[in-house]
Amino acid sequence: MSEASRDPFAVLGVTSAASDEELRRVYRELVKRHHPDHNGGSAQSAARFEQVQNAYAAILMLRRGSGSGGSSTASADPDIEDRIARIERELAEKRATASRRAAQPPPAQARNERPQPTPEELGIYSTEDSFAKIIDDAADQLGERLRSSDAPKKFARRLSDLFGRER
Repeated sequence: MSEASRDPFAVLGVTSAASDEELRRVYRELVKRHHPDHNGGSAQSAARFEQVQNAYAAILMLRRGSGSGGSSTASADPDIEDRIARIERELAEKRATASRRAAQPPPAQARNERPQPTPEELGIYSTEDSFAKIIDDAADQLGERLRSSDAPKKFARRLSDLFGRER
């Protein structure tokens, strides 16, 4: 390996005295420039992109952990460990609750199957409700109404009046 590939600062092209803002700006610029999606999937771009990613991660680990002898997961937020532990506890409780619910039998009302919907509810009609049947039913109803009223007598009078006047 060359010296530039071993020294993460040289890979990014910054000095070890570079500020966090400058380091972040240079990193983003290099990532945009060498991202494989922006370079037609070039193998060289992918290799350079990986070098930039690894160098940036190495610099962050150096700045956060090595000087104080702390772990590499140390961060600027002193309460991070407490927050992570709290979130992990909440997740464990939710998983336990979900597994308990899955192990319990469903309530009685949930076990009972819903009654099957009727064909009419599904929008399926039998041949008895065909168009011809509907027309026949309507004709029968109209006939019953005409027979029960005095409309035929009135109609007959009007016809006789009409034909009687023309003669």
